[in-house]
Amino acid sequence: MSKRERAFVWNEGGSVIVEAALMITLLLLLTFGMVDFGRVMYTSNSLISAAREGARSGAVQSPVDTAVMRRVVRARFNSYTFGGDTLKNPNIDIVDSSAFSPPSVKVTITYPFKWITPVARLMGWTNGGSLTTNLHATAQYRYEQ
Repeated sequence: MSKRERAFVWNEGGSVIVEAALMITLLLLLTFGMVDFGRVMYTSNSLISAAREGARSGAVQSPVDTAVMRRVVRARFNSYTFGGDTLKNPNIDIVDSSAFSPPSVKVTITYPFKWITPVARLMGWTNGGSLTTNLHATAQYRYEQ
């Protein structure tokens, strides 16, 4: 090995830039991953709250009006969206079990949550190759007579 080749192999100039680039990439991925997990927890909590509010409104109605219940659920969830899409009627399922004992009403919500970082895809938490995950919330209340 010549003197010039040996100097090139042992030269450490620029190694700090490479190390910094690798570490900054990892730190940014972790930071934005934490922000994304905060968003999913906030959205999940809002979904649960909206499902409870909708089921509660249905439990106090004498004839169950699904249109009113859907409006209540959408109003509750859409007032607290955190950078996501609004909730739509096809995502809300209402089951009226008034013929069974005890009579109850059940609200189930399926919401397509969009991740902003690839962390969820790397962990296998998404739907195929997309960056969406279906979040679910269910609430069931007995009728108040």
